[in-house]
Amino acid sequence: MSVNSDIKRVIRVAFGQGSISRDGVNYAVSCPACREESKSKRKLEIRLDDGRYHCWVCGIKGSDIRYLIRKHRPDLIESTANLKIQKRKKEEETKEEELFLPKGVKLLGCTIFRDPDMNATKRYLKMRGLSEIDMMRWRIMASPKGKFRRKAIIPSFDRDGKLNYYVARSIDDLGKFRYKNAKVSKENVIFNEIDIDWKKPIILVEGAFDAIKCPENTIPILGSSLSRKSSLFGKILENQTPCTVALDPDLKMKAYKLASLIRSAGCDVKITFAPPGKDMGDLSKEEALSVVFNAKPYTDMMRLTQKISEIQSGSSL
Repeated sequence: MSVNSDIKRVIRVAFGQGSISRDGVNYAVSCPACREESKSKRKLEIRLDDGRYHCWVCGIKGSDIRYLIRKHRPDLIESTANLKIQKRKKEEETKEEELFLPKGVKLLGCTIFRDPDMNATKRYLKMRGLSEIDMMRWRIMASPKGKFRRKAIIPSFDRDGKLNYYVARSIDDLGKFRYKNAKVSKENVIFNEIDIDWKKPIILVEGAFDAIKCPENTIPILGSSLSRKSSLFGKILENQTPCTVALDPDLKMKAYKLASLIRSAGCDVKITFAPPGKDMGDLSKEEALSVVFNAKPYTDMMRLTQKISEIQSGSSL
């Protein structure tokens, strides 16, 4: 019997019947950590070649499925003892390095600097409508030297307070090189989850500057779309969190697609857009609040109407 078959057999006994992926590598079963009401939901994915596992609902993950089996089915400890799991190469395990903020960074809010570049960064943020309280609230930083000089750094921290992302925006007009962001998968990032209350409605916007202008409990999705496998979608699904999607007016089809995805998870969802020619980050806080307040419940008819309107205007879908 092959190694894959051995692992699959024990997994099936531990967690019930699953479904195999087309390539025969991933096996999906009901997650024992979620305590789902419906055991038909198979959200825990397990690699049969090396034993890695991840649930995209509750976020539980690990490098050895034997640990999870022993935790939830101690009666199967003997069955897991003889399982041979192929070890990954070390370079594969450390593909994403631990994030660090640049050396010498300083918080910008409520601080007077002698360095002209640090003061110029503060002036840039104030020109964009940010107060010093905003700079403190979002822990915005800057560095007086190196490749992050003359850049406003907006860090993100996970629920345990560990750095998981950052957005660095140049204060100079450098075209496509205005941003320097962390080199990690955005799919695994929930921007500043440390500040989020999942029991209250959240607002989803495109970028960090959009989020700063919006009310509390706003999350930038770091783009215009969301994957079913993303940590953010999994968290919304897990908590059944009501959402308001607030993207730029030129991203209507993507906004409707995102709203449809969230509603398919059983969550209440509203949708709204910044005024034509602007994004949420261009607005004052009062204007952004008004946009969010006027959000409307999403319906499939909205998406269909937009598709028809784009066809009539000759735009590609």
